[in-house]
Amino acid sequence: MMDRLENFDEDELSKYIKPPKIKIFGVGGAGNNIIERLYVGNISSVETIALNTDATHLNKTKASIRKVIGAEICKGRGAGGNPHVGRRSAEEAKTDLEEYIKESDMVFVIAGMGGGTGTGAAPVVAKIAQDMEKLVVGVSILPFKVEGSVKRSVAKEGVKELKEKCDTVIELDNETLNENEEVQKNYSVDRTFGVMSDLVTNMVKELSEIITVPSIINVDYADVKRVLGAGGKAKIMYGHSNNADPGSVLDNLLGNPLIGADYQGSEEVILHIQAGKEFTLRSCHEIVGALQVDLSENVNMIWGYRLDPEMGNSVKAVMIVSAIPDGEDLNIDSSPSMEESLGIPMVN
Repeated sequence: MMDRLENFDEDELSKYIKPPKIKIFGVGGAGNNIIERLYVGNISSVETIALNTDATHLNKTKASIRKVIGAEICKGRGAGGNPHVGRRSAEEAKTDLEEYIKESDMVFVIAGMGGGTGTGAAPVVAKIAQDMEKLVVGVSILPFKVEGSVKRSVAKEGVKELKEKCDTVIELDNETLNENEEVQKNYSVDRTFGVMSDLVTNMVKELSEIITVPSIINVDYADVKRVLGAGGKAKIMYGHSNNADPGSVLDNLLGNPLIGADYQGSEEVILHIQAGKEFTLRSCHEIVGALQVDLSENVNMIWGYRLDPEMGNSVKAVMIVSAIPDGEDLNIDSSPSMEESLGIPMVN
């Protein structure tokens, strides 16, 4: 047996060591802005694809791949706020989208909702990836309330459609920026929108590092696929504490008001902790115990741990939760349709 192990060629082993390929689609203006941050961040094993009907905006976006969709329909001038045009534009580019998606394991589809391209095209991209049997994670961003009830209604209907085409969807809302006093008083408009873009960038980065960087207690792609593949509403929460006190770790993990800590009843959880040598098993058990109070009684919790001696007494925690009971009533059925709300004639 030992002879067999000793003779096991490293080249033979290396063919099995292949990090999962993650493709990230940013659809429309808001999606493109986030894609650029991810591209500049140069995250390992991640390819960024920017899609837009607006060629001018796309031309200013940095990404691994840039694609004008709906060239015949929109002539590179945008979808005019009409999701139906955005949908047709993505359908027109189906062959190219299939080619982009083909060599991937996990696909993120990121879009701001309420406009034409993101709202209409994002579900089409997600459906193509779903049909190709990829793990599909949607990230939707709702517009500010000040942008009007019509746009919010269109956005919420867009989120509903995106949910039907993804394994799970992470829902974010620009209105949380408006409710943050520090952001309201001290942040410029440009910096304010950058906060939400950075938030999504960090979420993707943290998830990617969990499955591509080895840990002592490892979390692999199959674990992430099981948790996110459970469907429903999902969250990726993360925090960095300067000390190993469990209370401080929890405060930083759950304290981001833009993400929120409403994960009550979640049935699938990954908790990954990265810490220095001083972090104790007792501290870990206290953190897990506190989190389990709000989880489903039948929760499947996967725990990962990575030792980083350079962190000293600090701790970084990341929690991925899915199958969160959706307590929000979007009132879609009682709302006017997208086309009625927009007052835009349908394009045949």
